[in-house]
Amino acid sequence: MAGEDSTAPKRKRPMGLKARSAKKPATVTAAGAQEVADFADETTATVMLRGDDTNEIDELEGIFDSAMEALAEGEDERALTLLRGSVHESDRLLRLHDTQGEGELEPRFYYIYGSALFSLAEASQDIEDRGVYLELALHRLEQAQEIMTEDIKGRVYMALAKVKLEMAAEAGSEDVDGVVQVLDQAVSALETNDGEAIEQMLAASDLVLSLADSQRLPTRASSRLVAWGMAQARSLLQSQPDSDECRCVLARALWLQASAMIGEDDEISEKPEFAKLLSEAVELLEKTESSDGLILRGEIEINLGNAQDDEMEMEQWYTRAVASFRRAQEMGELPEQFVQFIDDFENESDESDSE
Repeated sequence: MAGEDSTAPKRKRPMGLKARSAKKPATVTAAGAQEVADFADETTATVMLRGDDTNEIDELEGIFDSAMEALAEGEDERALTLLRGSVHESDRLLRLHDTQGEGELEPRFYYIYGSALFSLAEASQDIEDRGVYLELALHRLEQAQEIMTEDIKGRVYMALAKVKLEMAAEAGSEDVDGVVQVLDQAVSALETNDGEAIEQMLAASDLVLSLADSQRLPTRASSRLVAWGMAQARSLLQSQPDSDECRCVLARALWLQASAMIGEDDEISEKPEFAKLLSEAVELLEKTESSDGLILRGEIEINLGNAQDDEMEMEQWYTRAVASFRRAQEMGELPEQFVQFIDDFENESDESDSE
C-alpha cells in the first residue's frame, strides 16, 4: 500500500466500534426507555421498554439510534450497553410475537435487530463470538429483505452489504462480486439528491475503501472494492462538485489504486501511471480544509516526492507534505508518524543549510 512506499507508514482506519474491557454498566434514558444493569455481567444488561400504549418498535429504534449516536461520539461503553439492550429487547419482542401468533413483524424490526447484532460483532474481540454475531445479523437482515418496503430498502441493502463485507474479510475471500451486487442494490435504492442518502452512499464508499486498505482481503478482492469505491465517488462528485467529502473519498480511492501498482521491488519513478493517479488525487485535495483530507494529501505528496528522480523536485514535494501536515496539526492531534516525518525533514534541511 501507499505507506510501504514512503517514510510515513499507511494509516489503518477502524471500521467500527472498538471493544472495551471495562465492565461498568451505565444508566441512561433514551427514547422513553430505561437501561437496567440487572446482572453483574454486563453482557446480560437489558433495556426495558415502557410497555404502555406506545409503539415498542418505535422505542426500540430510539434505543438503537441512541447507541449509534454514542458510538459516533466515542462513548463506547454506553454504546455497548445500548446495543446489548437492543438485542435483548428484540429477542423478547420476537418471543412475545411468536407466542401470540400474530402476523409478520414489520421489516424495520428485523433491520434494527440485525444492525445491532452487526455492531456487536464489530465490537467483539473474540473471533468465535464475532462469527456467531455475524451469522445472526445476516439471518435477521435477510428476514428484513424478504418483507422490506420501498422506504427501508436502501438501509436494509446497506446493512446487508456491511455484514457480507465483514464476513468476506473474516474468510479472506477472493470473490466479493456478490457483495458488490448488494452494494449496487443499496445505491440504486438510495439514489436521490437527498442529503441523508448522499451521506449514506459516501459512507458506503469510505467503508469499502477502508476494508480494501486494511489488508484483510486478497489483492483481487481489494482491487475490486477500490474500483467500486472509485466509481461511486466519481458519480457522487458529479452531482456534488463542491463537496469536500466527495473529493476526499475519490482521492483516497486514487491513492489506493496507485499503491496497488507498486510492488516491494518496483522503482516508483518507472511507473508513470502511479504519478498520474496521485497527481489527480492531490488536485482534488488542493482546497480541502478537513484534517483527514490534509493528512491524506500529505501522504500522497510524500509518495509523489518518492516518485521523483530529481532531488530538488523530491524536496519540493516533501516541503508541501510538511505544510499539509502542519495545517492538519493546527486542527487537532497529528499521528506520531507524521510528526516524526516533519522533525526528520526539518532536521535534515537544517543540516544541509549549515554545510
